[in-house]
Amino acid sequence: MHFTMKSLAEIRNEFIKNLSSHYSPKEIDIIFYALAETYLHKDKITLKLGLDEMQEDSQMKSTLFQTALFYLISGMPYQYVLGHIDFFGCKILVNPNVLIPRPETEELVAWICKDFGNKNEELNIMDLCSGSGCIAIALAKNVKSKVSALEIDEKAMELAKKNAENNLVSIDFIQADLLNTTNHKIKNNEKYDIIVSNPPYIREYEKKAMEGRVVNHEPAKALFVPDNDPLIFYRSIIHFSQKNLTAHGSVYVEINQDLGEKTRRLFLDYFNYVELKQDLSGNFRMIKAKEILS
Repeated sequence: MHFTMKSLAEIRNEFIKNLSSHYSPKEIDIIFYALAETYLHKDKITLKLGLDEMQEDSQMKSTLFQTALFYLISGMPYQYVLGHIDFFGCKILVNPNVLIPRPETEELVAWICKDFGNKNEELNIMDLCSGSGCIAIALAKNVKSKVSALEIDEKAMELAKKNAENNLVSIDFIQADLLNTTNHKIKNNEKYDIIVSNPPYIREYEKKAMEGRVVNHEPAKALFVPDNDPLIFYRSIIHFSQKNLTAHGSVYVEINQDLGEKTRRLFLDYFNYVELKQDLSGNFRMIKAKEILS
C-alpha cells in the first residue's frame, strides 16, 4: 500500500480495494473525496475532472492519503481521520475526545431554529453535555442569543472552545458535571429561555449491536448509560431545568428511539407540555418540554 507518484485515480482505486469490506462503494466515495478536498484544497468537481493528473507535491500528498487509509483500515471513523465535519453549516473539529455529530442532532437544532429563529429579542441558551460544542455553536450562529455550554470533560471543552473561535461565535463554557446536583445552580442562578442537550443515552447492552467504529473509537462516556438506569441524564436535565429554566422557557433533548415513550412519560411528570418528535427516518428521537409543573 504505497502511493508514490500515483495519480488521484490510482489512489482512489487503492481506497476502494482496501476499504470494500469496511464501507459501501457510496461511503468510500464520500470518504475519499472529503479527504481529497481537504488535502488538495480543491472542490469535488475539480478533483473528478483531474483524476488522472499527477498532483503537485505528490510525495507529500501521497503520504497523507496513505496515513489516512491506514487509520481507516484500522476502523477509525473517517471523521476523526479527516479531523472535522460539517454540522448545520458550521465546520466542527472532531477527535476521539468528542462524539461525532450526527444528522439527527442537526434535526434537533433545526427544530429550535424553526421555533426561535425569527425572534427579535436575545434569548439565553444553555447546552448541556456540549461535547464538541456543535449544538451551542450552531444555535449561536442561527438564533439571536447568548449561549452557554456545560461539559464535564476538559479535553472536549478545549476542542469546543477552538470550534467556537473558528466559527466566530462567543460561547460561555462551563466545566461541570451535570449528574452532580450541586452544580445545578450555576452562574448566580441565571435563567435560560432554552435548555438543550444531546446526553449519553445508549444502554450498555446495546453495544453488541453497534458498529465497531463507534464502540472502539468514540468516547464511551458520551455514549453509554447503565442498563438499569438509562434515563439518568434526563432526570438531571429536568432537575437542572426546574432550577434554571425561565417561566416560558423550553427544553429540547435528543433521545434513545427505543425509549421514546418512557422518556416522554418521565418529562410529563414534571412538565405540562411534552412533544415527542420523529426524525426524518421516522424514529422518535427528540422531545420538547415546557411549562414546568408547580
